[in-house]
Order: sequence, then C-alpha cells, then structure tokens
Amino acid sequence: MKSLTEQLKQRQVFKVATIYAVSAWPLIQIADLSVPALGLPDSFMTLLLIIFISGFPVSLVFAWLFNFTESGIVWASKDLHQKSSPQTNLQTTLAIVGSLLIVFIATAGSQLYFEKDLDDIEFSTEPTNSTTTTQEIKKESIAILPFIAFSNDPEDEFFADGMVEELLNLLAKIPKLQVTARTSSFAYKGVSNKTITEIGKELGVDTILEGSIRKSDTTNQIRVTAQLIKVSTGEHLWSETYNREYKNIFQIQDDIATSVVKKMTATLLGQSSQHQFIAETTNVNAMIENGKGQNELSHRTSASITKALKHFQHAINLDNQYARAYVGIADANILLTLYGNLDKKTASKNATQAINKALEIDENLAAAYASKGLLLSAMDKQKAEASFKKALQLNSNYAMTYMWYGSLLKEKGQLRAAHEHFEKALELDPKSSVAAFNVAWGFYEAGSEDKAMALFSQIIANDPYYPGAYNLVGKILFERGRLDESIEMYDRALAIDKNNKSALKGLIISTIDLGNIQAANLWLEYAKSNQEILSNNEIDFLTSRLYASQGKLSDAITLLSKIKFEHTEMGFNDYIQGEISFFEKDYSTAIMAFERLYQQKNRTPFYYMVKGQGVAHLAYAYKANGNDQKAEKIILEFESFLQEGMSKKTNNPSYFYNMTLLKSLQGKKGEAFYYLQGAIDVGWVSVWRAQAEPILTLLQKDTQFSQMMGGVKARLATMRAKMEVKDEFSFAEFHDL
Repeated sequence: MKSLTEQLKQRQVFKVATIYAVSAWPLIQIADLSVPALGLPDSFMTLLLIIFISGFPVSLVFAWLFNFTESGIVWASKDLHQKSSPQTNLQTTLAIVGSLLIVFIATAGSQLYFEKDLDDIEFSTEPTNSTTTTQEIKKESIAILPFIAFSNDPEDEFFADGMVEELLNLLAKIPKLQVTARTSSFAYKGVSNKTITEIGKELGVDTILEGSIRKSDTTNQIRVTAQLIKVSTGEHLWSETYNREYKNIFQIQDDIATSVVKKMTATLLGQSSQHQFIAETTNVNAMIENGKGQNELSHRTSASITKALKHFQHAINLDNQYARAYVGIADANILLTLYGNLDKKTASKNATQAINKALEIDENLAAAYASKGLLLSAMDKQKAEASFKKALQLNSNYAMTYMWYGSLLKEKGQLRAAHEHFEKALELDPKSSVAAFNVAWGFYEAGSEDKAMALFSQIIANDPYYPGAYNLVGKILFERGRLDESIEMYDRALAIDKNNKSALKGLIISTIDLGNIQAANLWLEYAKSNQEILSNNEIDFLTSRLYASQGKLSDAITLLSKIKFEHTEMGFNDYIQGEISFFEKDYSTAIMAFERLYQQKNRTPFYYMVKGQGVAHLAYAYKANGNDQKAEKIILEFESFLQEGMSKKTNNPSYFYNMTLLKSLQGKKGEAFYYLQGAIDVGWVSVWRAQAEPILTLLQKDTQFSQMMGGVKARLATMRAKMEVKDEFSFAEFHDL
C-alpha cells in the first residue's frame, strides 16, 4: 500500500486530481451564471456536469501513464526517479485547465448550434410514435394547371376544371410523384402575366402539365390538348392532342393520365409504368359539382362550407357511386362544427355515414381515411392516427392528411412532428390559405412572430378573403398590447365571415382589455342577438370577464357559477370552479379544482392557456392553507417550465407576467418588479388583471406599482382615442345586419 501511495505521488496522480477539481469548479460556477444570460436550457448544466464527472477518471488514468516534464510528455515509468520542477507543475496545470476549457467551449458551441437550429420553433423532443416521416426521398414533382376552355359556356369551364381535378386525383396515386394540390394549381386560373417557369418556381415543382379544351356544339366533338413542360428549361417533354366524342370524355382522361405517367416515369424516373386508372365518376355534371364544392371548401368560412356541402350533395344525386363526393360531404360536416354552428352530434353522424359509404365504394380511397382520422381526432386519438397512417400509405400526395394529422400530433404534444406535417402540407399545397395558416400559427406559438407575419402576407396575397389570417394577426397584435390594431384585424375577419367565433371573441376580449366598456357591451349584445355564433356559456364567460375588468368581482363570480361546459375534458369547469373558490377565499375547494386541472395527463391547448394563472393560484392557495412546502414545489416546477421555453420566447409577455406572479409568491419584490417591467416593455397591458390579483398584494402597496400601471393606462387611453371613430363605423356596420 505504501509503495502504491508513493507511486501515485511520483506519477503526479494526486496533483492532477487536485488541479482538476480546483480548475473545474470555477468553470462550473461561471457556467451556472452564464447559462440564463445566454438563454441556454437547463440541460446544458447537466451535460457539463456529466462531462466533468466523466473526465475525472480519464485525467487520473492519463496522470498514471504519463508525466509532464521539461522535455515534454513522457511515460511515467521512465520518469519515476525524476522530480518535477516548477516548470513541470506549471505545464501540468496549464494542460489540465486548457483541456477543461476546450471541453467547456466545445460543449457550449455544440449546445448553441443546437439551439440555433431550434431557435425559431419551440418543439418537444419527445419521439413521435408515427411511422410516417415527412423527410422522404426527393420525388419528381408536377403541377397541373387549369385547362383553358375555349368557349363562352360557363359549364365548359367547370367541365375543364373537373377534368383537371380528376387528373390530379389519378396522378396523386403514383407514389414516386409529388403532385401539387388542387388549391394551389387553381390559384393560377386566369393568370396570363406569368410564365410557366415563374409558376413552376412559385409552386416548387419540376414539371407542369397545361392544356386546353375546345368543344363543338354542332358535332358534339371535343378536342383536348395537353403538354408536359420542364420548369427549369421550358422544354416541352411531351405533347398530345385528343379528338373524341363528348360522351367519351372519361376515356380521354385515362389516355392523358396514362401518357403523362408513362412519359414522366420513363424520362424522369428511368423506369416504365404499368399504372391502371379508373375514373372516379362517369358523370360529367357530378364531376363539375364536386369541383365547385372543393373550391368553396377551401375558403373556410361558414357560408362557403355550407355552399360546398350543397355542391357535394348535388354530385351524389347525379352519381350515387361517386366516392370522393361522399368524402366532401364528410369534410363539410366536420368543418361546419369548427367554422359554423352545426352541432357535433349531427355532424359526427352525417360524416360517419358519408365516410363509410365512400369506403364501401372504394376501399383504397386515401381521402376517406384522412377524413376518418379528422373525425376520430376528438374521440379516439389512437384510431385517428391509424387512419392517417393508412391514408398516407395509400396516397402520399394528399395535403389534407398531413395537415389534419399534424393537428392531432400537436394535441398529443409532439410539436416538432406536427410542424413537419404542416410544412409538408404547405409544400404539397403552397397556395392553400389554411395550410399556410397552420405553419404560421406554429411559428407564432414558438415566438417567431416575424415568420408568422411573413406568412400572413403570403396568405392575404393568395386569398384576401380568408378570415383565419386576420384572426392570426389579431392574436399576435393582442399579445403585443397593440389592442387598437388587433381590433381592426378581428373586425376584418368578422366582416368576411359573420359566423367567425374567434373574431367575435377577439373583439370582445380586446375591447375589454382596452377599457372600452361601451364597445365591449355593444359586441356582447351583438353576440346575444346572433346566438348561432357563440353559446350562452361562452357569452356568460366573456361577460364575467367584463365585470371583473370593472372591479365587479361579486357579479363576475355570480355569473361564473351558472356556467357548466359540456366538454369537461378540457378542464374549463375545473378552472372556473378553482377561480370562483380562489376569489371567495375557499382555498381548500380551490386546491381540489386546480389540482384536477394541474394533474391532467392529456394537456390540451386550454391547459397551457390557463396554466399560468391557474397554477399560480394553486400555489397561493396552498400557502394560504399553511402548506408552504407544497406551494414552493409547485412554484419551482412552474418556473422550470417557463425557463425551458425562455430562450425561444424571450419576448413573450405571458412569460414575464407569470414570472412576476411567481416571484411575488416567493416574496422577492425586487425580482417581481423586474419581470413586471419586462412584461410591460414587450406589450403587456392587462392592468385590470394585475390590480385585481391577490398574488400581487406585495407590489400593489408600492408606489412603483402605481407608476408602472399609470404608464400602461396612458398607452391604453391613446389607443382608445384612436379607436373612437372606427368603433362607431364598426358598430353601425354589424348592428344593421
């Protein structure tokens, strides 16, 4: 043992261990202070500690095998009888410290690179169970532009559109082709000021199929000309003209589709194709009606979806074996529960029947499985996911599958996978307003408002009558405290779609927070006189907010006590009960209600919306009941949750306000004021909420709080003054309807 100890000393093992510990500890302390400032996640510190601990035995082994001498690094066995000089000790120290610095810098660099890649989108790293990935091998891509109908008869134009839609459906079944969706292809209908190359680049495709249709009423003959063009060079890869009797139009369809596929697979994919095509309908007018329905469905307003449903039903009346038209009926019913006022029970019944009929006709229709997945998303997520996977297996070109599947993944908390699916939907349908909206919303939720606003401009350019875009910008402006501008956006959305729930809610909430009580009451009256838009429960909930903003807390509680939402899985009833009990100082009941909300495993968007206030009130209730330990545990958990997303949402007002609540709960007055000022700096304006918040009692007694609130009130007064004339115009417009 003595010999071993002597060797350890002579081999400088003890010295290296001491220097390692002394050198590493200051670096760790520096990192601990730097991590929050640099916006790095808490996992960085964990990684650094793991490296430090792992490196310790490595340094000891290195010290046992080698010695640092004036002549350089030598095997320790050759230097056992030589004493280390001061120069040797210095070299040892510098080598160890340098190694640690290299490890530290490499770790920080890799972490910062990783954060840079994810900087714009806050996504969960939770692995998805989906077997489908949007990162597929590059496919040859094609867009089919609307064929030009050389006729003054409007029905010929619809016929041409219907035939192109059938071509799209047929070509989309080719796994090795990426086919641009109808919405995007038809965005160029009537466009004559753009070249094929320009259109192809905008759609992101390799080739474009264009053509024309000319019908002779005297001979009942139809001539269809089609040509396939390579976007990069403008080269005509293939061209053909078909002369047929009008009754044989479906044979023409098959001929064109087969020719295009053969040419593309042989020329571009390097292989022959034996694909067989069967027309989905043999009724020209049914095809036309389905095309009209799809066009209306893309606008996503209650009025347009209602029109779409009628077109799909007409298509079925003309051809009761038209499977895709049944899918249209299902989609319209489901979407009317989101954009209209159709009750979910009726919609579910109608959609189920239509989907079953579509699959009875064509068991391999991918669109039917996608619609089934959408229908099941609210009832059985596992079965819904299976339906989406089946749809993708059958047709990887159907944009709606990716979009609806993405929504399901988002609800499951798989945000990264969700955004990838949204982006794939937009890639397949780059002119689709709803596809772009989903991607933009993802950017907004991740804190990348500039990217969301850029997509807003793109959406409006493609479809200025898509209300969802104005809802999105209204929400962004509201979060930033630009309430006057937010109201303008919601106003536009409601003008486009009179049944727009999000726009009406946004108008009411924005006018309440603006302090424009007259405007808020007028919009509430509008909601009451148009009860097909908002339910009585929703109106009462918004009215209670108005009471609370005026300091009428007892009136707000009385109204909240009457509310019972049907969908308790979203936690609304638990939240309401918790808030009522909290403000009535019945903390035991509040704890039970908030705990039910806090412990939810299926954490919905609503959960995250109320998590800040609900969880803070839960901690306050525990403190009020004397359970400081439990309260502190909840505070630390919530703070950790907030800090994890801070680097990606550093300018989010809700982050700063929630941190204000937590620091006030901990009695850290200085830090609470720091975060409150941060909230104000990035747009927070909810003065009424802060003044009514029991958690902020510590701050409310300070003159600094009054001064800060006074500044925000002045900002609100300026916005109210700007809105006076506009309000009168808006009320006159809507209340005369």
